[in-house]
Amino acid sequence: MIIKDATESPKIELLRLILKRYSLEMTVRREMELELARSLAGFKGEQSLQYHLNLLPNEDCLIIHDLRIPHGSYHFQLDILILTTAFFLIIEVKNMAGTLIFDREFHQLHRILNNIEETFPDPISQLYRQTFLLREWLKRHQYPNIPVESIVIISNPNTSIKSTPGEKPLTVTHSSNLLPTFHTYQKDHQHEVLSRKELKKISRQLVKQHAIRLPDLYQQFSIKKEDIIKGVRCDGCDNISMVRLKRKWFCLQCGQTSKSAHVDSLKEYARLISTTITTRECCDSLQVPSQDCIKYLLSSLQLPTSQLKRKNVYHLDALFK
Repeated sequence: MIIKDATESPKIELLRLILKRYSLEMTVRREMELELARSLAGFKGEQSLQYHLNLLPNEDCLIIHDLRIPHGSYHFQLDILILTTAFFLIIEVKNMAGTLIFDREFHQLHRILNNIEETFPDPISQLYRQTFLLREWLKRHQYPNIPVESIVIISNPNTSIKSTPGEKPLTVTHSSNLLPTFHTYQKDHQHEVLSRKELKKISRQLVKQHAIRLPDLYQQFSIKKEDIIKGVRCDGCDNISMVRLKRKWFCLQCGQTSKSAHVDSLKEYARLISTTITTRECCDSLQVPSQDCIKYLLSSLQLPTSQLKRKNVYHLDALFK
C-alpha cells in the first residue's frame, strides 16, 4: 500500500521556473540545466521502480517515498521506505548509465561512461547512515527494535554493476531483482515485531514529520532575486510577452488570449520572490501600470489580506490550495 507517493521535488519546480524567468549567463544556465537533468533522473528512477513495487504483497507492505526526517539540527533522507511487521527496508535509487564500480576499500563509486571516469560519494555508506539514523528515530520514539535492511537499486537495466576484486558481496542490484531480494528478507525475518496498528502509527508519524527542503538556488548559482524577468508568461508559446487589453491578456508573440494568465505568473512570483504582494509590487511584477486594474485582478482572486503601513498585503499561498 502506497502511503506517500513519489512526486517531483520543489527543487525541480524552482529550477524550471528560474530557467524560464531569468536571463542567465550561458555558463550558469548550463550548470542549472545539468542540475535539473540530475534531479529529473533521480525522480524518473523512482518512477521506473513502481512496476516492481507493485509486485510486493500489497496488504503486508506500507510504502513511503521521499522522506526527509529531522534528527537534531540535521535531517536524513530516504528515497523509499518499505514497512512490514517483521522488518523495514530502505531503498536508495540510482538512475545512472555506464559501468558502476563500487570501491569498498575507499568507499567511493566510480562511473565509466563514454570512456570518461567520474567519482561519486558511496551510496552504500549513505545507506549505513540512513539505517543508523532510522534506528535512532525508532528508539527515540520508543518503538520495538525491528530489523532494518537496506539496498541500492540501479534503475537503468543497461547499467553494468561491478565491485573492486576481493570485496564482500554488494547490497546493490537492478530493479528487476527487487522482488526476489524482498522475498529473501521475508525468509530471514519471519517473526512479527510490530502489530499492524503500530505499523500504521509509525507510517503516519514519519509522514507527519517529513520536512520539505527548499534549496537556496539563488545562493548556489549566484543569482539575484531582483533580476527576474517581469511580466505575464503565455502558456501557449511560453514567452513572457502578454499585455492587458480589454479585460484579457493578449500575447504579442503568438496571439493567444487568456482571462487568467496572471494567476500562473502570481504563483511563479510566490515560488521565486515572496508569498505576499502589494498592489504596487503586483503592478511592477505583471508590468501593468494601472493600480485599479491590479486591485480588480487581486480582489477577484479572493486572496486573504493583511495590513502593512495602511497598505493591503495579499497572501499568495491561497493560490496553491
